[in-house]
Amino acid sequence: MLRFVLLFAVLVPQAWAQEYPSHPVRVVVPYGAGSNGEGGLRIVAPEVEKRLGQRLLIEPRPGGGGNVGAAAVAAAPADGYTLMLGATNNFTINQHLYKLSFDPVSAFEPVTIIFDVPFIMYASTTVPARTVQEVVAYAKANPGKLNYASSGAGTPPHLAGEMVSALADIRMTHVPYKAAAQSIAALLAGEVHFYVGLVPGAQQHIDAGRIRVLATATPQRVQRHPEAPSAREAGFPTMNISTWWAFVAPKGTPKAVVDKLHQAVESAVREPAVRERYAQLGMVPVANRPAEFAAQIKAEAAAWGEFIRNRNIRIE
Repeated sequence: MLRFVLLFAVLVPQAWAQEYPSHPVRVVVPYGAGSNGEGGLRIVAPEVEKRLGQRLLIEPRPGGGGNVGAAAVAAAPADGYTLMLGATNNFTINQHLYKLSFDPVSAFEPVTIIFDVPFIMYASTTVPARTVQEVVAYAKANPGKLNYASSGAGTPPHLAGEMVSALADIRMTHVPYKAAAQSIAALLAGEVHFYVGLVPGAQQHIDAGRIRVLATATPQRVQRHPEAPSAREAGFPTMNISTWWAFVAPKGTPKAVVDKLHQAVESAVREPAVRERYAQLGMVPVANRPAEFAAQIKAEAAAWGEFIRNRNIRIE
């Protein structure tokens, strides 16, 4: 009898993995339609669907800085048919700024980071500076006159601006907007002077002389702007800021299902057409293993928590 029970315990997960998925999989994106995450997912989704044999039904569900959609997925059945495409802040930042109904570290089964978007430091042409060092010198010579944009309080561009201020020992004024597009428009118009993040279609603005690329916000140079020095080269050796987008499933989703999803993504992002399109958009394919992703969440959540407390960052 005991042998039968043990055999059953071994065979059931295997059978589940073979049968899964038997119908389309819903993917909740906890932001508005057209987000960078949704755009990146739609590039790789057809290849993932081929490998799973089912469609991915992408469902934007914005609200509360990404917390509304995340809470819905955390409460969904753990059967592999509801996933979330979450961003860095869903798992490592928001718990330090919001009162949440769930623990973003323990409420999900990490599947894999699909792609990462390294941040870039940009400046308005209204600032007489062409390097990060010149921006820092300008800020020190004109205390309080330099401001920076973000897509909202508590978002990665906000924290990135705070990190530059902290590392360079300068004072900049934070100007939050409701969306990334608005903060970019403000940068182009000269309403703000500095922005750390991703600018869709940046090259056309750079070529036209409307904004300047100063450096990356990561330790390495990036393929999209090979001429731009890395954060390390610009004098910020500890800076490493990006936004990654990842699949997670509700806690308790069978390991066999999580592994099958990871394998589908890992294979899909190897496709040359996917990698080429990601490179054009400044996105870097990742597809790390579930255990590696889980460890990354814990480490980054701890680091961001310490930074937010030290800088006394709050959402009013």
